Amino acid sequence: MWRKSLRLAGVLVMMGSLVAVGCGRSPEAKKARYLERGDNYIQQGKYSDAIIAYRNALRYEQTNARAIRQLGLALYQLGQVAQAYPFLRKSQELEPGNGEVRLKLGTIYLAANSLKQAREATFVLETEPDNLEALTLWAGTVTTPEDREAAIRRLEATRAAFEGRAKFHVALGTLYFGKQDLTAAERAFTEAVAREPKAIEAHSALGGLYLAKQDTARAEEEYKTVAEIAPPGSRDRLRLADFYLFTQRRDEAKESLRRIVEKTPDYIPAWRRLAEIGFAEQRYDDSIKALRMVLAKNPTDLDGLFLRGRVHLAKRETTDAVQDFQQVLKLEPGLATAHVELALAHLQAGSVQQAKAELKEAMRLAPSAPEATLLLAELNIQTGASQAAIEDLAKFITKQPDTVRAYALLGSAYLATRDAAKATEAYRKIVMLAPKGPLGHYLVALGLRAQGDSTGAKKEFEAALALSPSYVDPVAQLVQIAWAEKRPDEALERVKKQMTLAPNSAGLQDLLGRVYLARGEQGPAEAAFLKAIELEPRLVDPYLRLGQLYGASGKYDEAVSKLNELLKANPKNVVALMLAGIVYGRKGDIPKAQESYERALAVDPRLALAANNLAYLLSEHGGDKEKALQLAQTAKEAAPDEANFSDTLGWILYKRGVYQRATALLRESATKLPDNPEVQYHFGMASLKGGDTKSAQTALSRAVNAGGSFSGKDEARKALAGIK
Repeated sequence: MWRKSLRLAGVLVMMGSLVAVGCGRSPEAKKARYLERGDNYIQQGKYSDAIIAYRNALRYEQTNARAIRQLGLALYQLGQVAQAYPFLRKSQELEPGNGEVRLKLGTIYLAANSLKQAREATFVLETEPDNLEALTLWAGTVTTPEDREAAIRRLEATRAAFEGRAKFHVALGTLYFGKQDLTAAERAFTEAVAREPKAIEAHSALGGLYLAKQDTARAEEEYKTVAEIAPPGSRDRLRLADFYLFTQRRDEAKESLRRIVEKTPDYIPAWRRLAEIGFAEQRYDDSIKALRMVLAKNPTDLDGLFLRGRVHLAKRETTDAVQDFQQVLKLEPGLATAHVELALAHLQAGSVQQAKAELKEAMRLAPSAPEATLLLAELNIQTGASQAAIEDLAKFITKQPDTVRAYALLGSAYLATRDAAKATEAYRKIVMLAPKGPLGHYLVALGLRAQGDSTGAKKEFEAALALSPSYVDPVAQLVQIAWAEKRPDEALERVKKQMTLAPNSAGLQDLLGRVYLARGEQGPAEAAFLKAIELEPRLVDPYLRLGQLYGASGKYDEAVSKLNELLKANPKNVVALMLAGIVYGRKGDIPKAQESYERALAVDPRLALAANNLAYLLSEHGGDKEKALQLAQTAKEAAPDEANFSDTLGWILYKRGVYQRATALLRESATKLPDNPEVQYHFGMASLKGGDTKSAQTALSRAVNAGGSFSGKDEARKALAGIK
């Protein structure tokens, strides 16, 4: 009997253990364990670990109020405000009476300058009139002198209760700061530090005050103190780095951030800030390296994904950029800026219609945000939908009547619809908005020229030059007018006159060379182009003009001899190497042309014209096709507005079968270079491949009917005959 009872007890114990194990494995038990683990991490200040625990809890119950609240608060503590915000908003919906959540949301609204929403978060004062955090937030929302004085009086009324708290003096100092009473503000902030020597907000406020007084030495000391006393993983650790960035001391900012990540490798905001600096410095590999750390810790880090998309976009890694921005929009569909960036990525890929769709969605989400409206208007003008651009811009201007770019685009749209009078009217608004800038006068002159008013146009061009003597475009327009009126001497003298006012302008030297070239004076033209290159070695046009000049004269050997003399004296003379490449290319000596460009790139790897020309030679003469693509992309990145570079990259992509993106690039170059037959041939072939026979016929006709020969003229004739 005893043995039987013992066996029964053992079975019961075993069953109890199994039940316990089963309960421990239930979803409810797992959720409870993750919640408890998260709370423990919060108490220890291990916010990153807490975030993982709460996210795991939400896998078992997506609407768990405790997990949502704690996750939002933990993200807030780490300074990941963008990620914290949706959780805090959801927490407010689930627990509308939670004062801590409302106050954190209020602080976020205050930082975003959404004062009305921030003020609503101070509802806590209705039940807790002496809640210091709520009082501090409320003090930050006041804007009028009357409200500021009332806030000071209300805080002073609580002095007896809170005089020993640094937060009280910081709030008071902030109000005095708003009054521009820097003496009283400094006194309050100093008192805050005296009351609590390790109060982070007190040292931060004092640092901000010294910065406002341009006392950067004392500001730096305060921010260094903040960095020392702030706990690991605290967003306050970033203040010193941000101070260095604000004062243009990037190397010290990076060093400060590196010290943070050495001590706390999991601190995402510091890695993200390093990535941002890398992006700003165009050190894209450094940026990607830092972002790997961010996204390894949190693969759904919104800011990290967004920044990585921008890096890919800058590197012209279009597919990766599109994927990143699409992932951002899955996480936050209402983020208008992500729609704009996705539109830019689609544009880079040549998907104009998809780009327009994204911009329209961005406009719907943020009607007052200018970037989407203005970019869409620009696209509509480029693609012939000028009336749509006019309608969008007219609505935009009623809301933001002080946006210069909007009037510039509106004028362009009216010019495209041949309404020069309305274009001129739009341009005159720019003169009113920016009277000290030359752009308005220049655009008004273009509008008057389109109306046939040369006298009025010349007056406005001169007004633009009076404001900016080195502005080349108005001089070029005056030269065109003089040439059209058959006064070539006046054209030359007008350029020379402007050069006395801006003697170091490479653009004016280039224009002078073009005038001499048009007059048939090759010697002075060559001297002017060489001077332009001396002043600005990266300027593209004078190199191209010199190539044309040497080609027309046929004096290749003489040019090569001169350049070799220069290279003997200095083998790294980039100008001589560039010109040698151009001359050898014109002469047909492709190996020596390639060698010259490669030597130029060895001296300056970002020399856009050398990269572009070498890419073209490799593509057209059986070279390394991958290297050709890479070089063409480098050239386009370095000079995104240069039409010849768009043509080279577009043609390389066309030959690789990337037709959509190729067509977008070639359309851009064909629009800017309507008289270049080879460019028109390239665009015509791409348009034909894409099924746009109308554009193909127009471009190929221009190419075939142009004087002279070019590579591909026979193919252009055959393609045009096929269309007809």
